[in-house]
Amino acid sequence: MDSTLSTNQTDRILDLGTKGCSRLLEDITDAMQDMKPGQTLLVLANDPAAPLDIKVWSRTTKNPLLQADIAAGRFILQKKTA
Repeated sequence: MDSTLSTNQTDRILDLGTKGCSRLLEDITDAMQDMKPGQTLLVLANDPAAPLDIKVWSRTTKNPLLQADIAAGRFILQKKTA
């Protein structure tokens, strides 16, 4: 994961608050569908299961998790390229 990518460099922000697993992942999937390959999405999520859920979602969908700040509930994902 690249620790140099900042919030100001992301293409979109998705604030999910305390949404749980299924809704959290559905919202991320929906947000990614409107994005172009290579664009980045900052996900703000405070649900205790979010770090693991997002990591697994990233691996499953092959959309890279570029950065994860678990304490702050901030995750940067990149839309996979073709």
